[in-house]
Amino acid sequence: MAKPYLKFISAGIWIIEHNEFLSSSERFWNLTDKEMDSLVHQLPALSCAANIDSQSGNLFLLLLNTLFASQCALKNPNLYPPDKAANLRDGDHFDFIVVGAGSAGSVVARRLMETEKWKILLVEAGGFPSITTEIPGLFFNIELTTDETWGYFTEPSEKSCKGFKNGACHWPRGKVLGGCSSINGMIYIRGYKENYDSWSESGNEGWDNDNLKQYFKRSERLMEEQSKYKNMYGNEGSIPLTRYQNNETIRNILLQSANELGYNKQPEEGHTGFVESLQNIEGGTRYNAAKILIARTNITDKITLALNAHLQKIMIDNKNMKAEGIELKIGEKTMKIYSDREVILSAGAINSPQILMLSGIGPEEHLREKGIEVIQDLKVGENLQDHVLLPIFSKISDQAIKPTELTDDIYQYFVHKKGFFSNTGLLNILGFLNTKNHTNYPDLQIMYYSFPKNNAAVLETFLESINLDKIISQQLISHNKKSNILISCIIAAQPKSRGKILLKNADPLSKPSIFTGYFTDERNEDMKALLEGVRFVEAQLRTNAFKTINAEVLDIGIPNCKNFEFNSDAYWECAMTNTATTVYHPTSTCKMGPKNDQHAVVDSRLKVHGIKNLRVIDASIMPKIVSVNTQSSVFMIGQKGAEMIIEDHLSSENN
Repeated sequence: MAKPYLKFISAGIWIIEHNEFLSSSERFWNLTDKEMDSLVHQLPALSCAANIDSQSGNLFLLLLNTLFASQCALKNPNLYPPDKAANLRDGDHFDFIVVGAGSAGSVVARRLMETEKWKILLVEAGGFPSITTEIPGLFFNIELTTDETWGYFTEPSEKSCKGFKNGACHWPRGKVLGGCSSINGMIYIRGYKENYDSWSESGNEGWDNDNLKQYFKRSERLMEEQSKYKNMYGNEGSIPLTRYQNNETIRNILLQSANELGYNKQPEEGHTGFVESLQNIEGGTRYNAAKILIARTNITDKITLALNAHLQKIMIDNKNMKAEGIELKIGEKTMKIYSDREVILSAGAINSPQILMLSGIGPEEHLREKGIEVIQDLKVGENLQDHVLLPIFSKISDQAIKPTELTDDIYQYFVHKKGFFSNTGLLNILGFLNTKNHTNYPDLQIMYYSFPKNNAAVLETFLESINLDKIISQQLISHNKKSNILISCIIAAQPKSRGKILLKNADPLSKPSIFTGYFTDERNEDMKALLEGVRFVEAQLRTNAFKTINAEVLDIGIPNCKNFEFNSDAYWECAMTNTATTVYHPTSTCKMGPKNDQHAVVDSRLKVHGIKNLRVIDASIMPKIVSVNTQSSVFMIGQKGAEMIIEDHLSSENN
């Protein structure tokens, strides 16, 4: 089903082609979905210089002129280095090869570019980001695409994801320049002191909270001139940080209800509480990590960017146990590219372990089973951690959400970069709670999202993006016809369960097997924490603030949970195994740890144990997942990892 905002944009294409208003718009609204999709795909090809002229519908045409001019601004080719994949030749040499142009890889490449004599190759399996990725309000739509995500789905389990199509949770990961920073919710919040200190205490020197602050600051450019946090965040980095706030009824009610329950301190100051978090959004557009590659610099000749380039494996000299380069496939052409210094793997918590295993680095028994020569036996792909999310759906009264007109929303965005499409709504309201001992180290996080009454297209997009079962989805759509819907997303911030990544086979183009491990911890702590979260949401809906909008938790008719009394502990435990899913934060599959840690894959300088000239720098190295959204920590890992590379190579040259 073509989405309404795409239909509106597509109308402009029809008018340009036919130079008619009344007849073409009449024809337009009767287009089939197939015809509509065809028109939508033509949008990026429109000439940026095209002018529209007509005797009727002048205001509409003026809007379309502005829309297309804005489209060209969003699709500015100067935002990124040029794609030089076609220039690569078999046998080419670079000083460093960085695999993955995501949140960490882009940071690493940018830092290495600053050393004048080094040549850098940055390899990305995806292409340039689409216009859709630039628009914050469309982030759920991006997760539906297969062009800009890897299209991963988890393996079926009796413990989780049973209420999703085919018993599989959708795990969208970025397959595009910018990686997950081009498709995520853009939340930027640092972890708690205890998160990073625990990394250091597990044998990783230099990874304590106090030492890591400087690496956060190097990426940050706080855009709040009057903020009381001005000295906490960096002001000279490349990633712009802004804070969406407004006077919407539902936002005010959420924050007031938190105050009523005693959560009036700031997580940014290290407390449990509620916050309107920062996001990497500037001027109403997403600022993905890849934009830092040319931000404030003219050194793009130091980097060769290769897009739509699929890594086959890392080439390793198994006599000297040394990474020599990569085997790369671009189109139908396979080539070997050599690194004179290092290969840096920044492909993320799913792809980095997959690539290592394809290259012969991983669990010995598993690699032999897949017919792969074992070079180094390490626990690659194990220790998978993720923030599991349980959605609670509530109905709220009409006055809670002010209705808007789609055409007005589009106008406000493309003309002023304001309104619905310029932000992510309630998503940046974050709550952090400790359900056990009420300390300032949270074991629960809460996020929110809302859907206006009778707005099936937006709700359908969300439900499709998470792959929810059709029966449950239809129940929610039916509820939405009668009322606004608020989703309270309860998240296990310190998950005890562990999953793993395995290879399906030895084919580099095959997707790996993802075993989430949700709710497999022996003491059932994750389920208990989420159950405490359910009761917190109930208490929140009983506050005076929420009483003004008649909030009520909905029974969404989960087929597998019909034998349990709604709202009982047993019902919610059943709901967890059916409708709990990912909040898109997989980590820890290439665990950082000392050599005597049998589960460690890399050391504290992010070098793969036993292999020279090979590092992993991304979310997969976290020994333990942080208690907040992971994006800021991945930027930090990129900064610290790059500095260690520079230190190691410049010091060896000086000696």
